[in-house]
Amino acid sequence: MKTETCDVLVVGTGAAGLTAAITAKKAGMNVIIIEKEALFGGTTAYSGGMIWIPGNRHSVAINAKTGKTDSIATARNYILDEGHGFADPEKVDVYLKYGKEMVDYLERETEVKFYSMDYPDYVSEFQTSRAQRGLCTEVYPASKMGPHLKYLRNQLPQTLFLGLAIGSSVEMKEFMRAGRSLKSFGFVFKKLARHFVDMALHGHSRNLALGRALVGRLGRSVFDLGIPMWLSSPMKELIVEDGHVRGAIVGTQDGSVRINASRGVILACGGYARDEKRRRATYPRVAAAGKHVTVVVAGDTGDGVRAAEQAGGKFDAQVDQVGSWMPVSQLPGATGVEGVWPHLVDRMKPGFIAVTRKGRRFTNESCSYHHFTPGMIRANEEEGQTEAAAWLVADHRTVKRWGMGFVRPFPVPKGRHLRNGYLLRADTLAELAQIAGIDPSGLEATVKTFNENARKGVDPDFNRGTRAYDMYQGDEEVTPNRCLAPIEHGPFYAVRLHVGEIGTFAGLKVDVTARVLNEANQPIPGLYAVGNDQVSVFGGGYPGPGSMLGPGMTFGYIAGRHIAGVHD
Repeated sequence: MKTETCDVLVVGTGAAGLTAAITAKKAGMNVIIIEKEALFGGTTAYSGGMIWIPGNRHSVAINAKTGKTDSIATARNYILDEGHGFADPEKVDVYLKYGKEMVDYLERETEVKFYSMDYPDYVSEFQTSRAQRGLCTEVYPASKMGPHLKYLRNQLPQTLFLGLAIGSSVEMKEFMRAGRSLKSFGFVFKKLARHFVDMALHGHSRNLALGRALVGRLGRSVFDLGIPMWLSSPMKELIVEDGHVRGAIVGTQDGSVRINASRGVILACGGYARDEKRRRATYPRVAAAGKHVTVVVAGDTGDGVRAAEQAGGKFDAQVDQVGSWMPVSQLPGATGVEGVWPHLVDRMKPGFIAVTRKGRRFTNESCSYHHFTPGMIRANEEEGQTEAAAWLVADHRTVKRWGMGFVRPFPVPKGRHLRNGYLLRADTLAELAQIAGIDPSGLEATVKTFNENARKGVDPDFNRGTRAYDMYQGDEEVTPNRCLAPIEHGPFYAVRLHVGEIGTFAGLKVDVTARVLNEANQPIPGLYAVGNDQVSVFGGGYPGPGSMLGPGMTFGYIAGRHIAGVHD
């Protein structure tokens, strides 16, 4: 068997793994990165590229100018409240201390650049919630990737518009208004015109955006540092000698290779969302039942968790939520991630509701994706269902204005989605319910009550539109409540929702330096876990935008420094 040597082996090429590799390399380590798939970037490339880091310098500067108040102590209390008793206060303190340091380090030492956005925390009813804690990744010129661009994972194609990545929520609003606003139409026309010119001249957009920009910036830094990145090279097993992890056996196109890593291995394999056995063992029954619909990359099959367990590591499922939940819908007959729609925007707009098989609402439709889905799971458990399902329901006026999943707003035609059965349509709510398999009387009663309250601008059941996060996602042109509009103009439409996820929150138990712990809660020498391989620092809570990437990169930074012997 061929042998290679290094100081540090990093397994995985998402934001957490790339941050760990860069940090270790800059601390003087000889680093090798391996990736099981043919493209690098992991699920990070599919993401919005935001990181949630309280106290970062960008947010502090903006808060100082505007007179807004925030503090690390306030953020700490917010995280612990959102963790519902499962967050580890010691790890939370470490995250808050080193998160802002990680941001400064990457912006100083690498191609990574962020900007702050006035985006509310996801549980904005808490008095300790704030805006400005999330950071967005600045767009990145695709030309800077050089020959590596063809190996960078693309964004989810269904989230692009004619191949164009929409870079912010501000741009998203312009695109969704383009069918009814001349100003927005002009903005979109110019944006698309530049995009089509780039495609004609270069074969791709000029700029990388969102999660792809984050991976591109980190990747460019990796290549500039001369760190080898082996693609199509899955880890087969860890090498353990005298209780120490000394490297790994890696599969390559030329056969197995033994990589001896003198300092150890950092696992950043993306968690276990596609490990069906562990998923069924840890997810709620109705969430694990039925077909698995997800936007997680195919490679997130729990390799890191299983390898660590074989080396003596402890798997920890003591979290509030085992998954980072996302309501999704699926095109009929589709099998890959390109046939899955993440419902991030549409369900939050006025004129949409979500109902169970009995036709009843189950949560505030304007809440975050992570908080929407547990309500869907609980409702199906209460109704005695064998699998979790819900339907997004709206009328013609609303779908024309906002679209619905794969269905784009006017003037884009929706006939294809009606023909393939993705979008259900009927002249009356009762007929729509029968087509969808919803109780007709239940749906009619729910909509009648909802409409009466929506006209008054109130939602007695779930207080929709009373939180800062709700209002941020609403429509300022709608009054008296920007999150509520009656469902009354037929024909009526429905799309079936499934329980999906963008990652897992259960994972390997680690200490404050990201070292994997064994059953006796002692660190395994030479073994680290970051990103979704590590149990959630928030205890399965999801405090704000980028609540997976922020901790993943922070503990990647910590692990890279600790394995190099330079961490505080």
